[in-house]
Amino acid sequence: MNQSSRPDDANPGISWRGFLYWLAGARWESLALCPPSERERVAVLGSTILIPTTMAFFGMFFYAQSRFAEPRVGFCLVASLAWALVILGTDRILLATYRPFQPWWRKFMQVLFRFGLAAVVSVAISFPFCLDQYRPAIAHRYQTELQGVLNSLREEENTTRQTLMTRYRSEHEALTTQLGPLQESILNTDTYADQMISQEKQRITTEGFVPPASPATRLLMSQMEASKEGLASLQAEQLQQENMHRRLVEAIARESAGQPNEFFPEPKKAGQGPRTKDLQRRDQETNRELERLAAAIAQSSTTLSSLQTALATARLADRNALLDTLPARRAAFIQEAVEKERIRKENLERLTSEITRHADDHSRALRLHDDRFLPPITRYETKIKGVLDPMEETIGLYKVIFLPAPDASATEIGEQGYKWIAGLFQFLVIFGTLFVLDLVPIMAKIFSRPGPYDVLVEQAEMVANLNLKAFKKQYPGQARRWAAEGPGGPAPSPTEILQAHVYPTPLTVPVSPNSPS
Repeated sequence: MNQSSRPDDANPGISWRGFLYWLAGARWESLALCPPSERERVAVLGSTILIPTTMAFFGMFFYAQSRFAEPRVGFCLVASLAWALVILGTDRILLATYRPFQPWWRKFMQVLFRFGLAAVVSVAISFPFCLDQYRPAIAHRYQTELQGVLNSLREEENTTRQTLMTRYRSEHEALTTQLGPLQESILNTDTYADQMISQEKQRITTEGFVPPASPATRLLMSQMEASKEGLASLQAEQLQQENMHRRLVEAIARESAGQPNEFFPEPKKAGQGPRTKDLQRRDQETNRELERLAAAIAQSSTTLSSLQTALATARLADRNALLDTLPARRAAFIQEAVEKERIRKENLERLTSEITRHADDHSRALRLHDDRFLPPITRYETKIKGVLDPMEETIGLYKVIFLPAPDASATEIGEQGYKWIAGLFQFLVIFGTLFVLDLVPIMAKIFSRPGPYDVLVEQAEMVANLNLKAFKKQYPGQARRWAAEGPGGPAPSPTEILQAHVYPTPLTVPVSPNSPS
């Protein structure tokens, strides 16, 4: 049995071994020329791609689940599968294009690219994982900080709402109080006129009512006022004369006793002298004036009494005259009823519209109040429950690690400096694990020895590279002849140059007799 007829040389097709060869980026036409150990090595290299692919699938699924508030499982699965295919394709391209015999700088660029991709993927998965681990501490930190803010906001909201409600109730009550009287309409103007006439009669006949004064009554009133003023003047003068009488009596007594008095302050001997007689004469004149004033006051009182009687009679006559004019005022009362009804309807309409407008203003004020307070309250309540966006979680993680909590004890404040070490250690463990697993395929390719398959693959590439170098070397000398004579002329064509240098023929290029050496 020759080598090509062995069972190991059969084309694996779509079997699991063929899938591993495909993952490694190897072609069966070249692998069939290699020994079984080489094919096994290539299959193992292909199987290493499944490691970062699987990690990429589960890492993206975890990332999608943790980054969205309400993630959909179908979306997470599709995104995870797409990301796993991206990583699978990237590693497959690197394994297929990595050549052990290529320049070191090209291999370095490939490895550097895979290191950078592994670092980005590892950070993208490690950071959400750390956030998920610290989520209870982050939620507790936000609850501690936001509870005071939320309580203050709720208290302000409740106070403002109570103020709005109290003001609305007071203003609404004041408006509705005015509404009651305006709803009492005048149904019959004649009835209203009769009621007004009856009320006027009752008011006029009420004790103590003072009707409008007629001219005669006003004349009596003016006379009565003048009489009152004259009587008051006489009484004031009488009081003055009585006071003088008392002073003279006292002075006469003191003068008779020889003592100083108001009128004669110089002392003298007791007895009746000229000064005493002078005081007695003045007292007699005062008594005659008092008698005259008393008679005048009595006359004025009599006159005033008669005027009062006449005024009472005149007022009674005015009242009777006012009662007599009531029937003539019926038409005026009817017109008054019509005007009052018109004014009542206008005021009722105005008050109703004002009540409606006031209710609308209150509703608008409540909506503005809700728009001001309810969104931040809802947002704070959501944050307190632990529903945070990625930015808030990142800020919360920074606070948990680097800043002490508002309610932290002295011991916790002292331990704050060690928290960043613990957080960094956890991040590095996760990052390092993912980073190493992502680099398994390329590192396995680097550390595995170059095998027969690498030699077979690089043979054609080396021949092509050498032919390209030869073509580039001969092109400057032949370009002018190609331009003058055409590709079919005596000068060798590009195809002839390549055919003359195909591996393993010597790398010599035939030169035309007309070409320079």
